[in-house]
Amino acid sequence: MRPRNVLFLFSDEHNRDLLGCYGDRHVKTPHLDRLAARGARFANAYTNSPICVSARASLATGRYPHEISAWDSAAPYDGRPRSWGCRLLDDGYDVVSIGKLHYRRPRRENGFSREILPMHVFEGVGWVQSLLRDPPIVMAGLEKMAGEAGRGETSYTAYDRAVAEQACDWLTAAAAAPREAPWMLFVGLVAPHFPLSAPAEFYDLYDPESLPPPRLYDEDERPRHPVVEALRWSCDYDKHFDQRRVKVARTGYYGLCSFLDAMIGKILRTLDDSGLAQDTVVIYSTDHGDNVGHRGLWGKSVMYEDSVAVPMIMAGPGVPAGRVVETPVSLIDLPPSFFECLGAVGGPEVGIGRSLFRFIEAEEPARPVFSEYHDGGAVTGMFMLRDGRWKYVAYPGYPPQLFDLAQDPHEELDLGSDPAFASQRESCDRKLRAICDYESVNRRAFAEQAARIEQLGGRAAILETYDHGYTMPPALDAAEQS
Repeated sequence: MRPRNVLFLFSDEHNRDLLGCYGDRHVKTPHLDRLAARGARFANAYTNSPICVSARASLATGRYPHEISAWDSAAPYDGRPRSWGCRLLDDGYDVVSIGKLHYRRPRRENGFSREILPMHVFEGVGWVQSLLRDPPIVMAGLEKMAGEAGRGETSYTAYDRAVAEQACDWLTAAAAAPREAPWMLFVGLVAPHFPLSAPAEFYDLYDPESLPPPRLYDEDERPRHPVVEALRWSCDYDKHFDQRRVKVARTGYYGLCSFLDAMIGKILRTLDDSGLAQDTVVIYSTDHGDNVGHRGLWGKSVMYEDSVAVPMIMAGPGVPAGRVVETPVSLIDLPPSFFECLGAVGGPEVGIGRSLFRFIEAEEPARPVFSEYHDGGAVTGMFMLRDGRWKYVAYPGYPPQLFDLAQDPHEELDLGSDPAFASQRESCDRKLRAICDYESVNRRAFAEQAARIEQLGGRAAILETYDHGYTMPPALDAAEQS
């Protein structure tokens, strides 16, 4: 395929199921649904870590978190190892970001010729309380975030509006000044990340009484795996919800999905109106999902599909329309896809993934994909392998989980201790160990986090730091940093 521009739209915390094209009958996402209809939708896409900072470091490098020590929310990407963007800049491509990146700070080593309205981690450090896993802490401020759910504008929705506007301006300018080489534009939107407050026009698209309730929500239905229970104790949003507030929060999340879709629709209209669409491949994905109340969990941070699965859509020249790809893929497969679209020559900076175009051409349904988690609330590392119909989660020092996603797509039956599935667990464990020695990786994660805790003055000093809950966006009059 001849070189094309790349428009990469990357959201934050979008549950894969909450898109019309992925089967939800209630959510209103017409622009993303149309994008999927004219291109390829990846039915089994995953994050490489269900937490923002680690997932984005994997995306930046095309490598798993344990390969680059991107353990937690206090280990943001800092330009090492070199990103795929740096390689593209070296080769003369224009690679621009607009919006959320969540790296350490603005710098050319991130891999962009310009960073417009960049959002990076808090004070260039991140959420240091995520380091405190042994023992974990009860996260502060959850009652405030629970109380923010509902109808209304937030600093995040204002930021996303500004990001979409800047993206439209950039595309219009690019059309007015054609260049010989293709370009790449990375647009980072925050929705539907909490706070679960949606602008009125989007919140009011939904009747809270008509939306489906969260699955496995009643106390006697919730899974009782000890690692999940420890995380629930550490990050218990749900204790601040009553039945009415659960409905309000879920309506806010649905509204934010529609708000996100509207921002993307605005950008895609500008792409069409500018005449650039015929030479541009559009890719949409997100850094991880959101539990949205299922099992009494909110946010991300676990290995259930709601948290670890992501939407992934690709459309444009060279992409067949209406294609649904069943091959499991993950965020590390995006960098080689960017290179193939641009006609660029890859190198070590592309990472270990494979181009999505390969799986459009030839399915590999048994291809294994991997995710891991070492962030706040985790008393041990979480290591997930998707292997065909099977999903296996290893927790060093604790029992594993096993789910048959073909028969049990909502993971209601954990086969992790069922004797009838011992051989399947052994097979999955063997394949997982071929990716990483997870006991060794777990020890290294705790050791490197302990060293970082000491560097920051110890546990007591970290407990005194401001628990900011979520990263605040930059001042909207600070249009550009580099």
